Amino acid sequence: MVKVAVVGDDEQHLKNWSKLQEAEVLSIVPVKSTTPGKIAFQVNGGERVEDVEKLNVDVIDLCVPVEDRPELIRQFSKQGTHIICASPLASTLKEASSIITECKEKQVHLYVGNMRRYSPEYVDANNQIRNGNIGRAGVIRLSRGAPHPGGEKDIFSELGIDEFEWLLWTFGDVERVIAKHIKRKRRNGSQVEYALLSIRMIDHSFAHVALSWAKTENGTSFELTGDKGMITHNSTDSNPISLQVTASSQEDQLEEMILDKSVLQRQFAYVLDQAKNPNKPVNLAHDALKSMQLVDAARKSAQTGQPVSIKEARWSYESRDD
Repeated sequence: MVKVAVVGDDEQHLKNWSKLQEAEVLSIVPVKSTTPGKIAFQVNGGERVEDVEKLNVDVIDLCVPVEDRPELIRQFSKQGTHIICASPLASTLKEASSIITECKEKQVHLYVGNMRRYSPEYVDANNQIRNGNIGRAGVIRLSRGAPHPGGEKDIFSELGIDEFEWLLWTFGDVERVIAKHIKRKRRNGSQVEYALLSIRMIDHSFAHVALSWAKTENGTSFELTGDKGMITHNSTDSNPISLQVTASSQEDQLEEMILDKSVLQRQFAYVLDQAKNPNKPVNLAHDALKSMQLVDAARKSAQTGQPVSIKEARWSYESRDD
């Protein structure tokens, strides 16, 4: 049995962890500590714990705002507790890199959650690309839309980062990016926001990523073309994924994937498996750092109107979660 603490107010995460038989789940809410500079925790709505050691958990699922993540990651990593956290890890690339380095030094597994890696349509598309079913990649189109969250959220890091991380995981590194960013208000005062990125990959293929905070509901799509075929997906379609191949290519039928577990459960099951095997290499979350580099470059490009090259992050790593 792996003891898991969900830190923050996230009913969806609690519900999905509770469905995994190998997990014993606690709900923990950060509260003000009596000790200056520290954070205390309320466990399951009752007991108050000032010392994280007394929580005695194996895995922390961090469901808190971006600005609160660095301090909590550092606090739990000191105790050797493995951590899963949504991307981005921090508000800046520099701080995220520092957090990853600290977790590596403490031999703490830091898992950066990304729904795309566990969504059947995106997993299947990744496999199709790696198996060469569309041949050499040409033009890649990704889109994601959602209602505007309100406030001054950053569309690149809040809405785009999952798409960026999947793009890097599937197609490799980015060479440069040019981005446009538009914010408007409707007549009723509600906000709408758009971002469009044109990305040149290291292999000289091109990716276009469209982000929209002007939709009435969440939705994603992709169109992945190569010299042998194309893969498409639209979350609003009744048949969300299809593979089209040229006559010269081997025609593979996509197997119907039935979700016996939710995407979150699949992700959490992976974390449990890793937590039970301490001898496995520490996850350095290096794709998450690269996606933050892309976020940073997109922001700069949108501000200047000029292409921005992606500079290699100055940190070393020993393993990668493929």
